[in-house]
Amino acid sequence: MYKRVNYCWRLAGTGIAFASFGLGGLFMTMFVFKIIAAVTPDENLRIKRVRHVIYSTFRLFVFMLRISGVINSRFYAVERLNRCRGALIVANHPSLLDTVFLMSQMPNVQCIIKHELWENKFLGGVMRAAGYIRNDGNVQGLLEQCKNSLEMGQNILIFPEGTRTVPGQKIKFQRGFANIAVYFSTPIQLVTIKCNPSTLAKGSPWYDIPSRQSLFDITFDEQLDMSDYLRHEPRSIKVRRLTDELEQYYGRKLSYE
Repeated sequence: MYKRVNYCWRLAGTGIAFASFGLGGLFMTMFVFKIIAAVTPDENLRIKRVRHVIYSTFRLFVFMLRISGVINSRFYAVERLNRCRGALIVANHPSLLDTVFLMSQMPNVQCIIKHELWENKFLGGVMRAAGYIRNDGNVQGLLEQCKNSLEMGQNILIFPEGTRTVPGQKIKFQRGFANIAVYFSTPIQLVTIKCNPSTLAKGSPWYDIPSRQSLFDITFDEQLDMSDYLRHEPRSIKVRRLTDELEQYYGRKLSYE
């Protein structure tokens, strides 16, 4: 009986959280961000304030998920973010909530966003107000925006898989993150996200929740110094080697090999 009640509670809570996420994005776009824009003529300061609102909202969102019992989460070695400046924050991507968890720890992080989200009627306004980088296939434009952000000391959050992991399948990284890291000699802060049991994974509808509460363990691991990859080799080889090594690294961390 208790398990059934708990399941129904988490299912209802997941639905409420899912709806709140989309409607909250629409509310902030229509009201909060417009107020910020009206009182903040400087673009850089306006973007910083918008991102801080997103950070604070996500912290509250994660807190509410945890105290309501919908999911549980634990963060490890978050203090390593204190030494990240102009770095790539690289993480695996098991769940829809990964971005929320990570951004709840970083008040002024830059993000590379899939172009589909840019036009999303609920979240598109948030993406634009926060000045995130749109990944629309224009490689040169993307690199230029990354360069500007890194030179300003901003960290860039990126999921090298490009989409959520299919449960049980081996991680496969795209090379975009490695191109950025090698091109700009950018340090990489590695983050490992574990979710047990799996929830809100790729191809899973929001209502397909596990029979027990999911636990997210988010660990901020080592920071890679890119000097090890800047030997006298063609850039394509450096990029391929970095991609392969991080695929193997996450495979070991997540026990896929």
